[in-house]
Amino acid sequence: MAEPTIRVVSSGERSTDTPQTPGLRREVAFDGRNPDARVLSGFISTVQPGAATAAHHHGDQETILYVLSGRARFRWGPQLEHKTEAGVGDFVFIPAEIIHQEINASVEEETAWVVVRSHPDPIVVNLPELDDVAETPAIDYTNAE
Repeated sequence: MAEPTIRVVSSGERSTDTPQTPGLRREVAFDGRNPDARVLSGFISTVQPGAATAAHHHGDQETILYVLSGRARFRWGPQLEHKTEAGVGDFVFIPAEIIHQEINASVEEETAWVVVRSHPDPIVVNLPELDDVAETPAIDYTNAE
C-alpha cells in the first residue's frame, strides 16, 4: 500500500467531467476518481448571473460551501419555504437530505463558492415536482452552450 501524500490540484487541473446544471458550472478537484479521496469531495461551483438551480438534494451527503465571490441565495425545505443569502467570506452548511435550491442573487455578476461534501462520489437527486415552487431564474441558461 502506498504511503499517503499531500496532493495539490491546480486550477488548470480541475475537471468539469461531473454532473452539471444549466447556469452552474462545477469544476472538481477531488472526488471518487482520485484514489486519495476516501470520504470527501471538493470542487468550485460558479453560478452565472441570474441563474437558479432546480430543487434537489444530495442524499446522505452533508455539504459545506465557502463563498468566494458574489452573493448567493439559498432556499430550502419541503416546499422551499425558507430563504437566506450569503456573501463573500461566508460559510454555508447544507445538511444531508435537505431539499434546496441555489440562486445567484445578482443578474450582473457571477458568484462562486468552494464546495466540500462528505462523500467522494457526487449525488444529485433532482426534484422536478417542485418546479412550481422553485424560484425562477432571472436569466435562463437552459439552451446556452
